[in-house]
Amino acid sequence: MGKRLWIAALAFSLSVLLLAACGGASATKCSDKPGGSCVWAGNGVAGLNGDGLPAAETRLYWPIDLTFGPDGTAFVLDWNNHLVRKVKQDGTFETVIGEFTGDGPVDGNDFSEPGVDGKLVRLNHPTDIAFGPDGDIYFTAWHNHKIRRLDPSTGLVRTMGGRGPGYEGDGMTWDAVRFNQPKSLAFGPDGSMYVLDQRNQRVRKISPDGAVSTIVGTGVAGFSGDGGAPELAQVNFETGPNPAPSGGLAIGPDGSLYIADGLNYRVRRVDFARNVIETIAGNGENGSAGDGGPALQSQLSTVADLEFGPDGRLYMADTMNHCIRALDLTTGTIAMVWDGKDEGPGLKGGQRILNRPLGIAFDSQGHLYIVDTFNSRILRVTL
Repeated sequence: MGKRLWIAALAFSLSVLLLAACGGASATKCSDKPGGSCVWAGNGVAGLNGDGLPAAETRLYWPIDLTFGPDGTAFVLDWNNHLVRKVKQDGTFETVIGEFTGDGPVDGNDFSEPGVDGKLVRLNHPTDIAFGPDGDIYFTAWHNHKIRRLDPSTGLVRTMGGRGPGYEGDGMTWDAVRFNQPKSLAFGPDGSMYVLDQRNQRVRKISPDGAVSTIVGTGVAGFSGDGGAPELAQVNFETGPNPAPSGGLAIGPDGSLYIADGLNYRVRRVDFARNVIETIAGNGENGSAGDGGPALQSQLSTVADLEFGPDGRLYMADTMNHCIRALDLTTGTIAMVWDGKDEGPGLKGGQRILNRPLGIAFDSQGHLYIVDTFNSRILRVTL
């Protein structure tokens, strides 16, 4: 073999080994040792280089959330590319929704069954994604002020509710509802959907029969109501003419609703059995102190996503602290889980340090996925 060919072959082999060590085409390439981490998706360069590439070679532009289907397929919200994308079984990316920025299908109407081809639907900054009890994927089309649904078996998309910004629909059904930049959603054990209606400063509920109601928030940004009825409480999410995505939701094992109350620098819980809202983490001060101690005495900085881990703890993307933290609901203590500064095995030189992580998720094996938004990549961590 000629010298140049030998060098080229060696370089290719080394690149394959490096790709495998750092995530490669699929999560199975990542280390399963405790503390092990890898870059699972995104090459760290913000942009768009198309579909069909291995996950770790694919360019993302500020990804914001992901979720896993029953078969383990990952669906990623590529926020600033205005796309919903999935990672196929061969480890490559495929766009399932999105055709440049905009609102609605290029041809046809997505307000009625069965919907339209997702690849012909234009989005404007989707922010949160979750599988519903019916097996379909629901997501918040944030700048479109809509909730949309994807049938993963057909690729068809339908708008469930929302027709331009506003606040309407309480006491009515999906057809009448208006949101104002819905940021997050979560499903309760009875199939009800909860929506964080960001600029309306409310959390709203859509029952399985489609009935709409406000369950948290007065519509005025602020902090009040702990110990009382949730609908009388105030929450505080970013607002104004062009706010950043703010706040998050999760449903606990007991069916309680957990709210990342962004600009109140708190995590709050709605106990439906007692009809009470209460703070469970954060003292209301913007900061980073408190790890290893009582969560109620800790400081947070604009938590943007919440997820329950396989260990029963409530994990939070503490976005402006550039880290992931976890709350033990039994002891009431908060702990740092990942900020990238220890790096762990894999890339060195500070390349694990996070930059405004906005989303987190767990796969069926219990691995933690961190949507490292401003680094335009997704990390996988073995806890």
